[in-house]
Parts: sequence; structure tokens; C-alpha cells
Amino acid sequence: MNIQHLYPQDNQLIAKHIDILGQMVGDAVPDIVHVHGCWDYKVVKRALHAHRQGARIVFTPHGGLEPWIVSERRFSEKLYKTLLWQRRLVEYSYVVIAHGTMEAEALKQLGWNPRTEIIRNAVITNSITPEAMAQQTKEVYKKVMDSNTIELMSNDSRRLITMLLKAGITGDKRWVTQQPPVVDSTEWRRILIYADHENIRAILDRGVHVMNVHHDYIETSNIKSYLPTDYKKPKVNAYDVAGIVNEMHRNKITIRHFVELDRALRSPDVDEEWLVDTFDEGHLLKFFRRLLQVLTEVTDIDEGFIPVTPLDDKKTQKIRNNLYNHLTI
Repeated sequence: MNIQHLYPQDNQLIAKHIDILGQMVGDAVPDIVHVHGCWDYKVVKRALHAHRQGARIVFTPHGGLEPWIVSERRFSEKLYKTLLWQRRLVEYSYVVIAHGTMEAEALKQLGWNPRTEIIRNAVITNSITPEAMAQQTKEVYKKVMDSNTIELMSNDSRRLITMLLKAGITGDKRWVTQQPPVVDSTEWRRILIYADHENIRAILDRGVHVMNVHHDYIETSNIKSYLPTDYKKPKVNAYDVAGIVNEMHRNKITIRHFVELDRALRSPDVDEEWLVDTFDEGHLLKFFRRLLQVLTEVTDIDEGFIPVTPLDDKKTQKIRNNLYNHLTI
């Protein structure tokens, strides 16, 4: 991981804190920008710029948002404007690190970010060793990078997911016409975590077996990640095409829905003419066609199993975006 620490250069206590954590940044855009303190606009501005370039933010206010600190600043700062960019920083952060339960409670009362971790500060307390503080912070970094991994994947990894899903659904590698791309261990970790969060791990594992693809096994159910506050592990309660499409129309669409839709469309019992007429009468035909377009991209379903011409328009793009952003926090 490539970590960049941003902090007010005149704050010696924060500088000592960062010395313990270790500065790990290189020349590239960092994976994580760890922001320390919250009253230096130049620091926050740099962090938000890195965020726009793709870095993930971890924020440690070092007590800077405690109510009495804000109250003291009331007469020496343009407080309203300052709180606006402070709030933006907190909202954009993957997680906020508090140094104690009182600070964590104060951050909770603000309501700006639901994700708070408590790691005591070895610079100002003997209740934790410097080594333990550094280790706990690294665990938070790891948790951040194990979240919403689809966003971090290479194009090769995303293509590989499609191939493995197709092989897993069909149970036959002859349906996959291209050679699967080779990805490294970091990318495999991202793929498997994503598969676990989207509840497609069993299908993907079957595809791995069918394609005879080798990778290090990872037990993803034990990996800690940050997930959306409304996250529930996806499941599909219907098994026929009409039922699945109706469920997708009513609920948040996930990749698990597309896997089940692919399976259902491959059934020899599918009455394509009846499906088209039913969706047309129920004013769902265009929605179904949009789903088919995304399905061709998600599982590479073959033309022979598609009962009507797919539709690619602005609403189709919205389905793609929602599917891609399903795990965004």
C-alpha cells in the first residue's frame, strides 16, 4: 500500500505520531491519504485533490472536532465556512480514527460519517504502545483497501470475472472462447472479496475449477471491510425469468440478479414469445431489453439465449452505474 500523510507542518505532536506510523508514500498517486488535523485548509485541499485522483481518505482529527475546540475557534475563525470544508473532508473519508471513546462519541454526534475506529495515541498516553498503535492503524488501512474492491480492479480482472461467471453458470469451459487474463495476487484478492460481498463466490469458484485457473485460496468471509450502511448480502428469491425481472424492477439490482437471470434464460422451458408478450403487457419490455444489454456485458450470455434485441440507452447506463456503485460507501 502507498500511504501519504498530510498534516500541519508546525504541529510537533502530530509529526511524532506520523513518525511512529511511518511515511510510506512514493511518487505515484497514493492508495490512501491519511489526513491529520482539520484546521489547516491547505492540508484539506491537498487531500480532496488526491481524492479526486482516486486516493482513499483516512482522517484522524487529533481531537480537533471536539465541541470545546470548535467553541474556542468560534471567535478566531470564519467558523461557518471552515466547518463546511471540514464536513466535506469527513464525509469523503472512508473512516475517521478517534483517539478515545469521548472523541468517537463527539464525532458520532456530528453525524458526518458513520465509520469510526478508536485507536489510542501512543504520543500522549501510555495505554497503548507505539507498535500496537502502528499495527492497529495498518489494519484500518488494510480494511479500507479491502472495501469496494471493484473500484480498484484492473480491466483484466473485470474481464476475468465475466469469463469465470460464464464458466461457472454453464459448467463447461467450451462456452468461454477467450483465454482468461493472468492477474497477480493483489487482483485475485480484490476479485474474491468482491465475489463474497456480491454473493457470487460459489459461482465464481466453480468457474475457476471449470477453467482450471490457479490462484491462492482466500477465505474471504473473515476479511474485514467497510460496507454501505444499508448493505445486505444479495440474494434472489425468484428462479424463473419473469420472477427475476420483476424482482430487479422492484429492488436494488446486483450482479447476483444477472447471474440468476442468465441461468434462467438458459432453461429449455423458456417460452420466449410468452415472455416478450408478458413484459410488453406489463410495460416492462424496455426494462427487460436494458437488462439484457447489461447481461451480455456481465456474463457474456450468447445471442441464442436472448429472446429480444437488447437496448442500450441512458437508462441502461444508469443500470450499469448502479451495479458498479452497489458497494460504494
